[in-house]
Amino acid sequence: MNNDMQENLSAYLDDELGYHESLGVMSRVQADPQVAAKLYRYAVARELMRSSSALVPDAGFADRVQAALADEPVVLAPRSWRSRYREKVTTLALAASVAALALLVGRSISQHAPWQGGEMLAQAPLSAPVVRAGVDPDLQDFVALHNESTYLSGAQGMLPSVRLVSGQSGH
Repeated sequence: MNNDMQENLSAYLDDELGYHESLGVMSRVQADPQVAAKLYRYAVARELMRSSSALVPDAGFADRVQAALADEPVVLAPRSWRSRYREKVTTLALAASVAALALLVGRSISQHAPWQGGEMLAQAPLSAPVVRAGVDPDLQDFVALHNESTYLSGAQGMLPSVRLVSGQSGH
């Protein structure tokens, strides 16, 4: 069925065809069962859109659906060996990557553990005499305010800090 016939069926249902055109459509509906079925489907769709009511299917509806499904071709193709091979290679590559990453991160953590910092400082030789220095009270207040505001903003854990000492040797 061509598009012109479908448009004519739709126009016929909407009373947009003239007398002679309507007669031509009706003669085609009587002669061709496919055109009659298409007109019926258009009429059902039109009625549903205009009335918003539900239509009860006829008694043979389920049988026609089953027959149409039975006529559909079924293709049971096995997966190709390439796709199975590709899946196995991808899985092995992912597992190897995760293992390598775990090995590198584990080694990095064990070599640079924060609990070893004190031991490293204790073993470091001192080349200059240690001098006790006082802390500027303004700087101490600033550090305290900074730590409080960082805590209130949601920082987690202990904040890093470093004591800086400056001075000239011999004074």
